[in-house]
Amino acid sequence: MPPVACHDSRVDAAGDDIPWQRIRSLESSTGDIVGADPGDPGRHAGLRSYLSFVGTFKGSMLLVVACFVVSNTVLAVLPVFIGRFVQALAGAAESTDGVYRYAAIIIGCNILHDLTWRAGELLYLRLLNDRGYEYENILFRSVINERYPYFVGKFTGKISSYIATLGREFRDILETTCFTYVEQMIRVPSIIIIMFSVNLYSGLTFLVAVLLMMAVGRHTVRRTSRAEKRLADEVSEMDGYVIDVIANFVSVKSFRQEETEYEQVIRRRRTVIEAARRSYFWTVVFWASMSLVVRYLVWPVSILLNLHLYLTGQLSLAQFTTFLSVLVMFSDFIWGTVWEIAQLNLRLARVEEAYRYLFADRAIIVDQPVALPGPASAAAPRAPGRLEFRGLSFAYPENDGRPVLADIDLTIEPGEKIGIVGRSGSGKTTLVKLLLGYYPLPVDIVRVDGRPTSNYQLAAGISYVPQDTTLFHRSIRDNITYGTAVAATQEQVESAARRAHAHGFITQAPEGYDTLVGERGIKLSTGQRQRIAIARAFLDDKPMLVLDEATSALDSESEVLVQNALEELWRGKTVIAVAHRLSTLLNMDRIIVLAGGGIVEQGSHRELLDQRGRYHALWQRQSGGMLSVD
Repeated sequence: MPPVACHDSRVDAAGDDIPWQRIRSLESSTGDIVGADPGDPGRHAGLRSYLSFVGTFKGSMLLVVACFVVSNTVLAVLPVFIGRFVQALAGAAESTDGVYRYAAIIIGCNILHDLTWRAGELLYLRLLNDRGYEYENILFRSVINERYPYFVGKFTGKISSYIATLGREFRDILETTCFTYVEQMIRVPSIIIIMFSVNLYSGLTFLVAVLLMMAVGRHTVRRTSRAEKRLADEVSEMDGYVIDVIANFVSVKSFRQEETEYEQVIRRRRTVIEAARRSYFWTVVFWASMSLVVRYLVWPVSILLNLHLYLTGQLSLAQFTTFLSVLVMFSDFIWGTVWEIAQLNLRLARVEEAYRYLFADRAIIVDQPVALPGPASAAAPRAPGRLEFRGLSFAYPENDGRPVLADIDLTIEPGEKIGIVGRSGSGKTTLVKLLLGYYPLPVDIVRVDGRPTSNYQLAAGISYVPQDTTLFHRSIRDNITYGTAVAATQEQVESAARRAHAHGFITQAPEGYDTLVGERGIKLSTGQRQRIAIARAFLDDKPMLVLDEATSALDSESEVLVQNALEELWRGKTVIAVAHRLSTLLNMDRIIVLAGGGIVEQGSHRELLDQRGRYHALWQRQSGGMLSVD
């Protein structure tokens, strides 16, 4: 449930409007988009994105397409020369010159077709093949650069599935355009033109047939696309659910929920099957309607018509042979054309569903690096500065009449160590998210050394140690060095690990610093993961340090090691530490007590105890140093 800032908080640090409505539209974009207003500018956002990317290499695209245009054109005109070749054979008793001439033309067209086709294949491999994968990189870059609210309420598995879908469909469309669509665009007009050259009636028959196929096909394809979009959404939901279950296998095993999850998958799969049936049904209807036109209209009408004209002397042998050649060609390739039209519509249906889920109707940047949010000119602070919050209020959009943080004024001096305490729901986690720049604040809310500062840029000067340290399924070294601006040497990595009291257990691991930690760091204990996070913070040497209940889930032995590492880590830094375990805050310069979204008390540990207020009550209610929860 993403919060929004109050006090005209829809203005970010740069003074621009924050697209909260756009964020909410992203979260609701999983619905059926077929019923959208045809005038909606986002109706073909995915296709426009594809075309925008193709525009970055249009010269290469045109060169490859030109090769296939020439290749398919020389093949399309063959029926004309075949007809003349047959006519020449009929008169071969008088002269064989025409026979050899048309034979040479037919052979030449065939060779030219092959040479230009192979040239197109090689150019495609050289100029276009890699572009399909580059687009998927752009998609990932655009998604990963989104702000924190974008990911709230979204299935991570569905995001991953849709990125793969858009990348795969782009590659398929790019390849099919060159190798198939160009052929269809050459052959259909060529057939109609050649038929008109044979006789007016044949030309009109084929023209009406093509127009009829387009009209009937448009109606059935619309239904097919609607069903395919529904299927694409159900499949992605299914994939996201399965990924979510597998990613949380520890919980599944701990609560013995294997059979329950299996039953859930079966239930969800039924929905996918029903959507697949409906999609397949409309695909069958599409094919049957096209077959009706070709088999029951084009063939009977055109054959009987041209046979009558030939027998009555109104059609030459060359013309009749040309007609038969074109008819066979039309009947052979029209099914491929129909199939590709169907597939293109299904592809575009999947593309639009995936693109709208990921980006709504926003255009992604395809020809330049994606700029990170926040003022580009601001730089991360080099040294601890005086940090101020002025009138900070924050609320969730679903309940914006009830701020989570309400009118907070707070000043933190350079190098000061601040502890944040309060019961669940008091606003501690929200304050940490604001410090880390997850949600933008108005420019005048945060000040560093008296200067208005974007909280996003403030976050650039913060090292962070979270409560629940989730590691990447990479080596221990990679996890320690994650986030460092400059590549760290082995000596620096080991030094950070020693200071975090992590070097000992790392060296005992099977591969030492090269040991893979497993998905989410599952091969390590909670205390070990926490110490790796602290080692990471040592390398990511920033002037401010934010600790989010960094010791609350540890046993006593691990807590001592982690606490010692933290005290080593925060020397010379401004520290903001959120804690349930109040004993970890005894040496803080000041402790802030939050309740109801506001600051109700502040002072040192001894001063707060002497006040005998909320902090005193919290201290008295602790059991073993841990804050009890009502």
